[in-house]
Amino acid sequence: MPTQDAISTKRALINSHLKKLIPTIEGPHASISESALYSLLSSGKRLRPLLILSVLEDYHVSIKKGINAACAIELIHIYSLIHDDLPCMDNDDLRRGRATLHKVFGEGQALLTGNFLLIRAFEMIAREPDLFTILASSTGENGLIGGQLIDLLYEGKKIDWETLRLMYIGKTAALFSAALQCGAVLAKASDRDRAALKIVGEHFGVAFQIYDDLSEGEMSSDVIQKKATCLTLFTRDVARDIACSFLKKALCALPQNMPSLQTIFFSHLKGLGYVEKDFFSR
Repeated sequence: MPTQDAISTKRALINSHLKKLIPTIEGPHASISESALYSLLSSGKRLRPLLILSVLEDYHVSIKKGINAACAIELIHIYSLIHDDLPCMDNDDLRRGRATLHKVFGEGQALLTGNFLLIRAFEMIAREPDLFTILASSTGENGLIGGQLIDLLYEGKKIDWETLRLMYIGKTAALFSAALQCGAVLAKASDRDRAALKIVGEHFGVAFQIYDDLSEGEMSSDVIQKKATCLTLFTRDVARDIACSFLKKALCALPQNMPSLQTIFFSHLKGLGYVEKDFFSR
């Protein structure tokens, strides 16, 4: 079973590559490099790119083959966080323990920096049509953007579980699912495995988002701003039961012999408060 040291090695490779992706820009717009690096090199856990590299590792393919795709999906994730923090969205002052980008560089530059990272991500995979299609679909109206819109539209309003689930699949699970599919494509996995990993990503993403909601607690910014979360509908115990059920679905759908991927799953869920006794008792 892969160790935490193995995860740290992959994360170091990702961080090293990310630093090389933002060009040195000259001229009056040069500060776009500074603002991009401010967000990109923050203390992120790099979960989404780690998923791609772990899939490759489980298929016995060099993880270096996936580093561009891994970093591209991280650029998309960072773009989404920059936009999510803006006053017109969640209006957050802090991200990962320091001032959000718009608090340092202003709203306009934060908006453009997010756009810059999104475009840069697609530049990196422009010659890989299958990867391009996966990431475009996961980012568009049926993925990240669609999920974020549901989040905005239902702020302070009643929401049912099916709508909340769709929001979770869009704003969180879509990029997880995309990462697993990209790993499968790069590893030349079978169509059956690729389809399975797509479902695994959706189930894991819902479980992850529920645990994330639970970890933030009753006084989180989402609760204060009356955002729709699992705590809007359920008690903490019921929400944890639902999260465990989705995690079980993810593991049941997982192709055989994928220890690296399982390690990544459980390592990050434990950081959100997951404990094994909850999983096995539900």
